[in-house]
Amino acid sequence: MPSHPVLFVSYSGAFGGAERILVDCAGRLDGPVVLACPPGPLAAAARAAGLRVAPVRPRPLALRAGRRAAVAHAAGLAGLARDVARLAGDERAPVVVAWGMRAVLATAVARLGVPVLAVHNDLLPAGAVGAAVRAATRRCAGAVALSHAIAAGLPPGAAVLHPGVVLDGPPAPVPAGRPRVLWLGALVPWKRPELALDVAERMPGVAFDLGGSPLAAEGRELLAALRRRAEAPAMAGRVRLLGQVPDAATELARAHALLHTADAEPFGMVLVEALAAGRPVVAPAAAGPLEIVTDGAGRLFPPGDADAAAGALRAVLADPGAPAAARERASAFDVRASAARFAAALDGVRCR
Repeated sequence: MPSHPVLFVSYSGAFGGAERILVDCAGRLDGPVVLACPPGPLAAAARAAGLRVAPVRPRPLALRAGRRAAVAHAAGLAGLARDVARLAGDERAPVVVAWGMRAVLATAVARLGVPVLAVHNDLLPAGAVGAAVRAATRRCAGAVALSHAIAAGLPPGAAVLHPGVVLDGPPAPVPAGRPRVLWLGALVPWKRPELALDVAERMPGVAFDLGGSPLAAEGRELLAALRRRAEAPAMAGRVRLLGQVPDAATELARAHALLHTADAEPFGMVLVEALAAGRPVVAPAAAGPLEIVTDGAGRLFPPGDADAAAGALRAVLADPGAPAAARERASAFDVRASAARFAAALDGVRCR
C-alpha cells in the first residue's frame, strides 16, 4: 500500500524564486506529494514536474494596505486554514509543509492534528505581522529558513537550508563581443530594477538586459517607467527589457555577468543559478547575497550605490578568472545536497 502524501501548502499561485525552490524540493522527495495552491503559474509548474496539485481558491495578497485589505487578508488566511484542514484529513497526510509566512499563519490556526514544518523564504516584516508569524512558527513542529538572514528573524532553532542547483555538465562558454550584463527578477519595487538602469548610464560600453514581468499594478507602473528610460537616446540599442524569461539558463549563457539590485534579498536563487552558469555576480552587500557571493566569484556593493555597483561590474568583467571562480563557488550549492538536507528536516518533523 502506498504511503500517504506529504501536503505542501502555498498561499500564492505565483511562480517566483521561492516557488521554484518549492517545486524542486517537493519533486525530489522519495514519497508521494500533493501541493495545495491556487490555480496559476505555480500549479502549472508543479504539474509539469509530475506533482499532484489540489487547487484552492485564490485569496488577497496584500498584508499592509489599509484596514479593508487587512480584513480581506485575514479572511483569506482563515479560508486557507479550512482548506488545509480538509485536505490534510482527506489525504491522511502525515506531515504538512507550510511554504511561506502566509501558509505558516494559516496552518497555525487550522488545528491539523499533524506536525507542520514551517518553511520561511522571506525576511519577516517588522511590527505586528512579524510578531504573528513568529508566534505561528513556534506552534509548528519545526522550521526551515532558506538563509541565515531569514533565520535571524525567527524563533531560535530554525534550520538553515540553502537551496541548490543542478551542476551536471560544464557551463556555456563566455560569449565573445561587447560585455552584456543580465538583471533578472520580478518587476516589483523592492527588487530595485531602476538601479540597474542607473548603473547602465554609468557604463556606456556595456549592454544590459533586464528580464522579468510585473506581479501587480505597481509592477506595471514600474515597467512603464523602465521602458521610458530604456528607450531614451542614451540607452537605445544597448538596454533591452526582455519581459518574462521562461529559461534563465539561456539568458545567463548570453551574459557575461549578473547584476542584482534588491537592497535586502532574502536569499537570491538567481544568484546561485548565475554562479552555476559560470557567470560572476555583482549584488548588494546585505542579507542573502552575503551568504552566496565570495571574492573572485563576484563583488558586493553598498545597497543602492550605483557608482559602486558600476565599479564592481567593471572589476568582474575585467577579471578573466571570474567565470571559473563563479562555477567553483556554485559547488557549495549542489541541489542533491540541499534536497537531502530538506528531506532530513522533513523526516525529523514527521517522527515527532
